[in-house]
Amino acid sequence: MCVRNSSTFTITEEKIKQYAFLSGDFNRIHLDQEEAERFGYKAPIAHGMLTMGLTLDIASFITEKGRKISTYEMQFLKPIFKNDTIHIFAEMKLENDSTYFVIIGRNGKEVVVRGQLKMEEAASL
Repeated sequence: MCVRNSSTFTITEEKIKQYAFLSGDFNRIHLDQEEAERFGYKAPIAHGMLTMGLTLDIASFITEKGRKISTYEMQFLKPIFKNDTIHIFAEMKLENDSTYFVIIGRNGKEVVVRGQLKMEEAASL
């Protein structure tokens, strides 16, 4: 069985500020235009864990059915900037008692993140 799902989110300045507050990560490269430019970026970059968290929406429809995430891995291939809109595509595959999502995140045509999460029945964890 193979199921595909997709999701889209925009990295707003407000989301970056909220994540900084919640995580305690106030590194100026995420919050300040001049600091981002000093490191060679065109704009402040999103926290990697913010992007990873927003990507989890892709699996929400299956977590509501008694399954839990057992592993979640993500590679950050390109920086994601404030005001970027990220399109997440996931392909779900079933193998034994596990469900896998292979995740690709694009900013336009460019792949910016790639990952995989594994879900299992809540009772088996």
